[in-house]
Amino acid sequence: MYTIDDRLRGLPAVKEQVVQLYQSLNQPHLAVPGKSAGPATAYVLGLRGPSGFAVFVYLYLSDSGECAVYVPSSGTVPADKYQAEEAEALGFVESMGFIMDNLNFRGRPADEQEMFIHSAPVFQREPPAPSAVPGVPSVGGQNVSKPPTGRSGGVVNIGKLFSAFCLALVTSSCAHWVSQENRDKAQSHYDLSVSLISRNAQQAFSEVNQALELNPQLAEAWHVKGILLHHSFGKFDEAKVAYDKALELKQPFSEATTNLGNLFMDMKRFDEAIGLYEKALNDVLYGAPFIAHGNMGWAYYRKGDTKNALEHLKASVTINPKYCLGYAQLGQVHGELDQQDESCRNYLRYRESCPDAPDAHHRAGLCDLRAGKKDEAAKSFETCVEKTTNLDLKELCLKLKDQLGATTPPPSK
Repeated sequence: MYTIDDRLRGLPAVKEQVVQLYQSLNQPHLAVPGKSAGPATAYVLGLRGPSGFAVFVYLYLSDSGECAVYVPSSGTVPADKYQAEEAEALGFVESMGFIMDNLNFRGRPADEQEMFIHSAPVFQREPPAPSAVPGVPSVGGQNVSKPPTGRSGGVVNIGKLFSAFCLALVTSSCAHWVSQENRDKAQSHYDLSVSLISRNAQQAFSEVNQALELNPQLAEAWHVKGILLHHSFGKFDEAKVAYDKALELKQPFSEATTNLGNLFMDMKRFDEAIGLYEKALNDVLYGAPFIAHGNMGWAYYRKGDTKNALEHLKASVTINPKYCLGYAQLGQVHGELDQQDESCRNYLRYRESCPDAPDAHHRAGLCDLRAGKKDEAAKSFETCVEKTTNLDLKELCLKLKDQLGATTPPPSK
């Protein structure tokens, strides 16, 4: 649905923001509310802004030099809904009698794009006088130059109007527009940061900051910055700022929602964490719901609600039978409830599903030992010693293996 916003008198933008531009081939006679009746030219303009995409309708009344700007009730939309918004805008202007022509703005050379930006009425901060628009007749056969209608500080006024309007496309165009070159460079720094997270947190942090200097709009980089501040540096307040920024720039962003929940859990704000995990699970496109289920289960466990804890932990390994942490946490919760058989069943599944996890061999070995399976226990403890890089765990597994008198058999000749 489109409605006139009388505060707007143009849609100034840079060419990089323009997604699509249509102009009417005809000039039907219109009576726009609050404007002088007369022939009009219609424009349908799709713009890319900081928070998504929007399609505007701009009518230029050639006899009076007035304009009418129609804004979408939906505000900004994600990329996958843009085509529907454009179709609605075209249907709206065609219902007034306009015949629209796609100007193929993005396919034109840069100099032609600039020509449109500087000459088409839709891009001007104030509607141009009729004589200033090529192909539009002058009023009364004379060239009339109409000054702005009693307004001063046009740039400031436009900025305020667009700030009031939720899209904020104009005020952000200079501050937030990022060239394709900088986007590509930022992506490279981001990719490098991701590859370094587990190996060199400081270098990863440096790379993600460079990515954000080049492209402050890169939500994924804010997400990674939040992860590093949270897990590598323990700066919870700064991590929250980074996660919040990622979620401001991209919605839905269930990975960031889940990690913000993890931050709240570490801050013992369990109810807030659970709310965020629920929000992530409501996203049908979330690719890792088992993580949200597992984390929610652990949040309930830390709250003392073992019933809900077990329900969500079981859901996590049902969705992903290879989810190592889910089995480990199920084993721990059942163990603390003195349900040893169920605890060991999960620890054995932990070892079966995650053979490269040293902790799985340690915990499953203890279960083997409890069941009287000394040889299997000794093998698990030995595997734990071989695979772990944690010195405390290595020492513990070695001690358990030695207590069993386990020795590695000599290789067969």
